[in-house]
Amino acid sequence: MGVRRDAEGTTTAIAALCLSLALCLAGCASPDGGTPVGSGSAQPVSPDGVQGTQKPVIGPVPAPLPAPPPYFNPPPAASLPTKASPQEPAPGPVAVALPSAGGSTGTTVYFVAIGDGGSRGVRFACDDSLVAVHVAAPPGSDPLAVAMGQLLAPDGTASGAGLYNALSGSALRYVSGYLDGSTAVVNLSGSLRPGGVCDNPRIATQLTQTAVAATGASQAAIYIDGNALADVLGLR
Repeated sequence: MGVRRDAEGTTTAIAALCLSLALCLAGCASPDGGTPVGSGSAQPVSPDGVQGTQKPVIGPVPAPLPAPPPYFNPPPAASLPTKASPQEPAPGPVAVALPSAGGSTGTTVYFVAIGDGGSRGVRFACDDSLVAVHVAAPPGSDPLAVAMGQLLAPDGTASGAGLYNALSGSALRYVSGYLDGSTAVVNLSGSLRPGGVCDNPRIATQLTQTAVAATGASQAAIYIDGNALADVLGLR
């Protein structure tokens, strides 16, 4: 009888040990590895079923930043006066006033040394020489007007220098003159009377070179009563 009771006790103890081991294994093998039931360290569960993990912030709430001031657009500063841009030049030739002689006391007039062959000046026309003669002029006078007056006057100046003036037989007077760029424009009026075939190039050269010398131009355009000198002389 004593042996049977010991066997039953042993069996009961083994069964209780197995049950305890099974319960322990079941708790350790739970999917969420949760805390054993009855533990006081469980976290509170949020209303949507998710366990809360963050702690509430404790302390003063920072004040909101002040709103930026409204944008202010200052009135534009008074504009400073600017240098006016030069105007575009008018198209086409512009007549330029002839320079005054100022302190000059003379100008140059051209006459002819017939048959000189260039000994006294520049050879031209019918183997002649073009000779420059300096004439007096009042201070402040128009050099072109003075030179043309001497060239169209009676043949006193040329003959006094032993020269010939191909314009001495004509009846011309000086009307006006101006610079058009580098061209001296001379307007004459009256009748032109050459003394022969050789006088045509002499007249053209005397008038042209006298106008160029008086104005400083590089060329001259001579008109008689609105007609070009070359047309009047029949040189075209």
